[in-house]
Amino acid sequence: MRRMSVCTRLEGVLPLLSLIVLLAIIGQVVMQSVITWATGNELSQIVPVFEAPIANAGKALGALLTAWMPRWIIATPFGPLDIKYTVAYTIYEWFKLPIILFLTTFGMMLLRLGVSTVWLERTLGRNDVIGILGGTLLGMVTPVCSCTVTNIYAGLAAGGASRRASAAFLFASPALNEFAIIFMFVIVGPLGGGVYVVAGVIAAIITGYLAPVLGLDPHRFLQPILRSPFHDSLDRSNILIRAHQEAWALFKRLIGIVLFSGLLAGILVNFNLTLVEALKQAGSVWWGPILATVFGLPLDINAASTAPTLVALHQIVPLGTLVSAMMATTVSSIPEWAMLNRLLGRAAASKVVLWYGLYVIGLGLLLNWLFGYRMVMTAA
Repeated sequence: MRRMSVCTRLEGVLPLLSLIVLLAIIGQVVMQSVITWATGNELSQIVPVFEAPIANAGKALGALLTAWMPRWIIATPFGPLDIKYTVAYTIYEWFKLPIILFLTTFGMMLLRLGVSTVWLERTLGRNDVIGILGGTLLGMVTPVCSCTVTNIYAGLAAGGASRRASAAFLFASPALNEFAIIFMFVIVGPLGGGVYVVAGVIAAIITGYLAPVLGLDPHRFLQPILRSPFHDSLDRSNILIRAHQEAWALFKRLIGIVLFSGLLAGILVNFNLTLVEALKQAGSVWWGPILATVFGLPLDINAASTAPTLVALHQIVPLGTLVSAMMATTVSSIPEWAMLNRLLGRAAASKVVLWYGLYVIGLGLLLNWLFGYRMVMTAA
């Protein structure tokens, strides 16, 4: 009886604590953006990043827990592997990813259960062009890396977003967010930045329309977890508890693969500069976009981290190769494939990555054919 009493108390307290944490993170992010804007900082620093407080705490934890470790670097065919940095980065990912997964799912469950379903049906719940555009726009203002976006993708789908809207978000969020856009405008000029935005929006829309063909339908994985359909009525006094229970059920099914993808990200982060070195050696070869995609697609790098590494390339490689490098490194990664494999199955996950690769390669080759060095030289 005592154990049941403790469980009952936790069942009532934990959902409230989760809500407080979620609101605190959102409030902190918004306040930080307002303060940054009021003090006249650059636009790239004003953009709100939901995961920033969690990521900063994860980085501090990783540095703290590995402070005692000596530097140990192992040579590999892909570049040096820093063991201490790998462990610290893995701890950071293991801290960040589970929290992002749970809080995103919890927040979307609250929307699904507590907000009028009419609002969701008219926006992200639609499986047509309106829903696709909604998912694309949401992705453009949610700058996350490719391994994090799958956690939010699962939360969106669980919260009632349609398969096409969530598919558009899955492409747009890592590849077409503020950091990538700002970088392209600053480095290659207005025309280059505009090309990147248009190409990214088109890719997100096409991904949304191709969702049934690509197998982008996580609802088969999620449906056993969700105890009630999207339109079911519910006692509103239980909404907080129900949202927490369903978010926790999804969390338990995905935590294993989330930790595995975090480990993969910790290993792959060592080889981020391998792409830069390869493209420097390749220079202006016509197959530069192919090289950029093959090297960049497996890596787990967000746009904020990709931009500084690609600055050195904008006067060496043509625009198409640079665009392919930016889009390939941000849109997908091996950790994302591992998560999609869990959510969608191996065949669908492979088709999604193949579609990303073909689009990025085709876009880069087309831009190189159309513009060559002209835009690079203009920006320089």
